Amino acid sequence: MMETNSSIPKRTIMQVLLTVGKKLLINPNFHATVAGLAWAFISFGQVFEDSVSIISSGGLGMAMFSLGLFMASQARIVACGTRLALMAMVLRFIIGPTIMVLSSVAIGLKGVPFQIAVIQATLPQGIVPFVFANEYNVHPEILSTSIIIGLLVALPVALVYYFLLRL
Repeated sequence: MMETNSSIPKRTIMQVLLTVGKKLLINPNFHATVAGLAWAFISFGQVFEDSVSIISSGGLGMAMFSLGLFMASQARIVACGTRLALMAMVLRFIIGPTIMVLSSVAIGLKGVPFQIAVIQATLPQGIVPFVFANEYNVHPEILSTSIIIGLLVALPVALVYYFLLRL
């Protein structure tokens, strides 16, 4: 009987593990996470209490830092161009709430939950999608522009929708 080997040799797996290990050892986020978990364990005797909150806050800070570095490396604030930025804002602040209104009406949502759903649809783009777009190089300039301009435009647009919904 013929012996079957896996399609990936053990040497390749070890090389991947060593590469990942080396990258983890030079990553300051890894050291901060280990130090934070060690501190939580020593100080509180419980690793999980509030550690998720601490890690998520650290992740948000790193995401914002990453966005700032990316924006600083761009020649213009509107990195993707005015036309594409305008299209992203129309999609975010007009088409998004319109789809939310239509789907809410379709399922029979009324009153305060309906208003909350529409207002939520006007909120600006989150930072985490930018991190993934930047990591995989899938239009990070569009998302960075959408986040920056969206943060500036979100409050007035949300207020307009709020007042329209209150009528």
